[in-house]
Amino acid sequence: MNQREPVQSHAFRYFAGGVLCVAVALGGYFVRLNAQVDREREEAAERLALCRQAQSIAPPARPGSLELVDPCKHLIDRYLKKTVPL
Repeated sequence: MNQREPVQSHAFRYFAGGVLCVAVALGGYFVRLNAQVDREREEAAERLALCRQAQSIAPPARPGSLELVDPCKHLIDRYLKKTVPL
């Protein structure tokens, strides 16, 4: 008599394919997220450089006038102090 081989389940193949699809999707997501963070970091550096340049061009405060707050302080607080290493 001819014995038939048992039919193999394709569950493992589907599982491996699903894991591969999820890995590719997560990889694409993290690449896009990293590119966005890099763009924001470059823009922040440009803004800070322009602010410092404008601050150096601006005339100094007169001795009797009100003292102004550092115009670049909010940029420094927002972008430089946020990236403190753990």
